[in-house]
This record gives sequence, C-alpha cells and structure tokens, in this order.
Amino acid sequence: MALSKTAKIMILSAAGICLLMLIIGLIVINFVIEFEKSAAYATGIAAGCLLTAVKIVMLEKAINTSLDMGTKIKAGATGTLLFAMRFALTGAVLFVAFRFPAVLGRFGTIFGIISMQLSAYTSNFILMKIQPDNFDNLNDLSGDYDEKDEDDDDGDEGEDRENEEEEENI
Repeated sequence: MALSKTAKIMILSAAGICLLMLIIGLIVINFVIEFEKSAAYATGIAAGCLLTAVKIVMLEKAINTSLDMGTKIKAGATGTLLFAMRFALTGAVLFVAFRFPAVLGRFGTIFGIISMQLSAYTSNFILMKIQPDNFDNLNDLSGDYDEKDEDDDDGDEGEDRENEEEEENI
C-alpha cells in the first residue's frame, strides 16, 4: 500500500518534531533539571515517534478501507474497530512506559505520542504552502450537494419546487 502525500508529510514532520523534542529534552535533562535519565528519555521519544508513524499508517488504512466499503454501517463498524486498535496500541505503549520507566521514559513516550497531533497541524501548514490551489475553495459546495431546507419535512416537495421557481423568476 502506497502512502499518500499527506501521510508521508505527517510522518516526516512527526519525526522532525520528535527530533526537536529529543534535543530540547536532553538539554533540559543535562543542564536544568533531571526529570528522567537521558537514555530512558531518548528511548521513550523513539518509541513514541515509532508509535506515531504506525498510527498514521493505520489511520490512512482505516480511511481508505472505510471509503471503499459499500454501506455506511460496514464502514462505521470497520472505522470503530480500527480506532479501537490504534487506541489499544497507544495504551500498550503507555503501559510499558509507566511499568518500566527505566527502559522507556514516561515523558519521552508522552512527548513522542503528542508529536502526532503536532504533525497534523504542521503537515496542514506545509500542504497549504505546497498546494495553495487545493485550499482556496474549501467553502465551495458545488458538486453533488443538494441544498434542501433542513427544517422543511412536510413532504410537499412539489410545492417547494414551485416556490423555488417563483423565487428564481423574481
């Protein structure tokens, strides 16, 4: 399965954010306050960053799988299952980090996991700079969108069409 441009940018920006958090964290640990051992912090960042990359790939697979399904019920059930799998994976990594803090640093793991959210914002910014044409018409609702009165549920569509035609003629 080939990853989309958005997923690739998200993974690369997450790696960059993790690297930045690693550098800042190691500076703080060595010169300001030692909140974790340096090695545990570094392995925690690496584990969190790896988890982030896996979750991005799983998220793209979930989106593509749900979009390829025929019915909303199947797509919703599949999306929910894949969300639960990503959630359980995150829980497992956090469990290991909090159970064995000498191996995986707690703060490093949490910072690595948070990099996914930060990379989503960063990749959106990068994509807006790379492809500004795709973001110019976000509010354009042309296409198959059918504008209906959402509060008009009286079942008299024929009368509604006549009213619309009268409004267009005016």
